[in-house]
Amino acid sequence: MGELKNATTLPEDLMYAEILPRIPAKYILRCRLVCKSWNSVFSTPAFVNSHLARQLHNNSEENDRIIVQPCGFDGGVDVLSHSDSILVRKVPCACDNLCGSINGLVLMVSKPEKRYCLWNPATGQVKLFDFPPTHIEGDGGYVGGFCWDHVQNDYKALMFCYDSILSPPRQIYIYSTNSTTWTCLCNPQNLMLPGLHDSFWMLLGHSTIVKGTPYWSCSKFLTLPGEKHVREFFWTFKFVPEINEFRTLPDLDSLKCCGDTFSIVNIKDRLVGMTYNSVTHGGTNMVDMYSLDNEESSSGVWSKMYKIGPVNFGYNQRLLHAFRNGGEILIGGDSGTFACYDPKTEEIKSIAGTTSTRFSFRKFVGYRYNYTPSLVRVRGMKSIQNFSTKGELKEFAL
Repeated sequence: MGELKNATTLPEDLMYAEILPRIPAKYILRCRLVCKSWNSVFSTPAFVNSHLARQLHNNSEENDRIIVQPCGFDGGVDVLSHSDSILVRKVPCACDNLCGSINGLVLMVSKPEKRYCLWNPATGQVKLFDFPPTHIEGDGGYVGGFCWDHVQNDYKALMFCYDSILSPPRQIYIYSTNSTTWTCLCNPQNLMLPGLHDSFWMLLGHSTIVKGTPYWSCSKFLTLPGEKHVREFFWTFKFVPEINEFRTLPDLDSLKCCGDTFSIVNIKDRLVGMTYNSVTHGGTNMVDMYSLDNEESSSGVWSKMYKIGPVNFGYNQRLLHAFRNGGEILIGGDSGTFACYDPKTEEIKSIAGTTSTRFSFRKFVGYRYNYTPSLVRVRGMKSIQNFSTKGELKEFAL
């Protein structure tokens, strides 16, 4: 028996470093109940980071997931993959808008409550924090954002405050989960931040988050020297959380694009731009997809990845998002129509309707972000059970 026991016992360092980090978060949470030593190990930053790295790799290569808040759907949010869908009940105090998802943490905001909620759906832990004290209610509005400073391991919330729909933001605030404080940022002088009216599509899609960095896409109408007609130019900017600064990305030359609309998405942790001709009739429309090369350099350029089509998302429609649905790329517009593209075979399948045996497309129309279940927590997070008695939150978890 002794020899058999020795033969079947794994070294602890191998188990903690190579085996357990590969196990999904929901099973690790169950394992924490086995004994105090396991609970202690699974709570250490080293194991949490190791587990996160492995799960991010799995989500990128094997089991794509997104978290979405469907338009006009008040029941909560959905975690979707190419094989299943999990409905997660809403957080009553912060269910108005989904601001983003990074490393398993989800940021939501409630304008009526004037409060943010940072939430880990897998562990059932939340952190609530109020709007900046100097935020003044007015006829304008606000835009929320979410980012991660990987150097300081600091998860941050952004808030753009507007006085009117036509003017740029009056103030920009950033909340640090490390310091648990709001800081007012200086409005960038070298960047034209859009007004609420100009950034309608930015608001509809919120930001696109790639590796903890939020990006926004906008457009501007200009008449070039020597030309008589006004042309629309697309531009993109990002917020660098490590230095708390905004930066403009290289322009995508509209003359080289096939379409008159532009949107950005996250595909396999890469920033991808999509163009589409929204006014062409007859189903001959094409979708061009570009990746941004040498982003940090002044010589950065958008390089074409795929030319997809013909597809027809409807007259005067915009592309809202794209998602890796297994090996395919699922592209959706605001009309509720979708197209599946297989990069290997270059096969295109147009999908009309709202349901599928593999995917609930109705749920895909709305705010969406890449999502990976994790054990990550930040300072001040508490179990949802702690809020249940106060009536602020209801208990739930994946």
